[in-house]
Amino acid sequence: MRCCAVLALQLCVLILTVLALGWSGVAMDVVHHALVPTVAAPRFPFGLTPPAHWSPVELVIAIALAVVALGMTRAVLSYAYTIAVAELVQGRLVPKVRAQIYEKLQQLSFRFYDRHASGSLLNRVTSDVQYLRSFVDMVLIQALVMLLALGVYGMYMLSKHALLTLVCLATTPGLWFLTTRFSRRVIPAHDRSRERLDELILGVSETVHGVQVIKGFAAESAALSELARKNESVRDSQREIFKAVSRYTPTVDLLIQGNLVALLVYGGLLVVWGRLTLGDLVVFAGLLQQFSTHVTTLSTIVNTLQESMVGARRVFEVLDTPAEIVSPTEPQRVERLRGHVRFEGVSFGYAEGRRALTELTFEAEPGELIALYGAAGSGKSTLLSLIPRFYDPDSGKVTIDGIDVRALELGALRRSVAVVFQETFLFSHTVAANIAFGKPDASFEDIERAARLASAHEFIERLPDGYQTVLGELATNLSGGQRQRLALARALLTDPSILLLDDPTAALDAETTREILASLTSASRGRTTFMVTHRPALLRRADRIIVLEQGRIAQLGTHSEIAHLPGPYRDLLRLHARDHHELPPLAAEGRAG
Repeated sequence: MRCCAVLALQLCVLILTVLALGWSGVAMDVVHHALVPTVAAPRFPFGLTPPAHWSPVELVIAIALAVVALGMTRAVLSYAYTIAVAELVQGRLVPKVRAQIYEKLQQLSFRFYDRHASGSLLNRVTSDVQYLRSFVDMVLIQALVMLLALGVYGMYMLSKHALLTLVCLATTPGLWFLTTRFSRRVIPAHDRSRERLDELILGVSETVHGVQVIKGFAAESAALSELARKNESVRDSQREIFKAVSRYTPTVDLLIQGNLVALLVYGGLLVVWGRLTLGDLVVFAGLLQQFSTHVTTLSTIVNTLQESMVGARRVFEVLDTPAEIVSPTEPQRVERLRGHVRFEGVSFGYAEGRRALTELTFEAEPGELIALYGAAGSGKSTLLSLIPRFYDPDSGKVTIDGIDVRALELGALRRSVAVVFQETFLFSHTVAANIAFGKPDASFEDIERAARLASAHEFIERLPDGYQTVLGELATNLSGGQRQRLALARALLTDPSILLLDDPTAALDAETTREILASLTSASRGRTTFMVTHRPALLRRADRIIVLEQGRIAQLGTHSEIAHLPGPYRDLLRLHARDHHELPPLAAEGRAG
């Protein structure tokens, strides 16, 4: 409806333009007839006849006033058209599409994020949406306006002299040929430009987030050189586009000037031969100039089309990506999960032909603490990610309380499973809001209780504003251990049936680890807990230990059952015992020196 209103306004503007030019031509014929009485009397449009007693001067003044009135009306409608386009595109389209992309990004699985860099995704939500706006505003609407102009101006010109109209538009096939050739040349250039811009944005983002590493290794000059290289790459791709546009635009202008030459030559002859009035020739010239103005924007339209099509394709690539992890149409309803987890022949790979997990079969009883141990890349974090359905297994199934997790409503499943990731992420908000992220309506007492369970209450109380302290970006004003404890408190606040801890003490010192050990014991009581860890103290506390090796279960059992069996777990214990025995003498030697 709004699009129709926009086009209706533009149609009115075009009609008023033709009327103003038409009346200007009549005024020219009035003056011409007054100066040369042998010339045919002017023909007034719409069958209008002025009073017989009006002099030529009075007629010209009346026509001038009519043209002014038409111009004022046209200005008002042009203003309304501009406001309507802005409201349609910037007020509705852009916010709606941006919200749809953001919503879709929340629905897409981790596998989608594995395939796309963060810089590319940020670009799609920001600048690519603006390119989609350009497609509607600068391409779709402008192309329709140009077609309307061609139709309105063409009909008027044909009604005056059909052959002269065809002569004036003789270069149209040449315009079509140039436009097609230009489009084929700039499409690949725009593709390259967007890819290089993604790399530039990713480089800037990594530089900002990794500024401590850059400064720590005095690598500012290397980082600057790398960013300059990416910036120059974007510049080179843009320069390629600018060169193509620079060649295309003057060529189009030259063809349009050819139309004007044809009008002056053939139209002038028609006036001399008495087959066309001087006023009609002036109107033709005015309409041709108006039409030329629209056609001149063709280069802008075509270039914007190619640019916006690249952006629009990237936007719709996100919107059209099917959500791999979705709730079933008729999910099984469970009031509260007890936490009986079972893996049945589960295999999974991030990429085709490369298995991260192979034929895993085990189960965890409700309330059990299961420790996961293995070398880096053995599949520990991957195993955890299958329980809340961050990914679905390629074969086999994961069940909770005997129900395949794919049969549960996704939101209900994830509300029953809390995760403390290996890489802690906190929002730029208050400490209390970060802890209550999974349960925004939690009371302050609940928030404080969760913080105490995670051994976080003491350090929170020492912050400038306590629980109302606002964390900076990426919570850089906290230590790694403090961030980890806040993440643990955030997980405990939701009172989950299943708790997943991905190496929760990796960033903690020995003293803090001892403080958290007791907290983990109480926090895991009454809920099934999976904990990735390399610390023997935590492994000993587990009810059972799963040792992974290259995505397979190498050992499974209690600490006492597998501690003396040949394998990775015994190797870990021996290494830890040796280090524990050797470190004090080394420290003593260091102090002596």
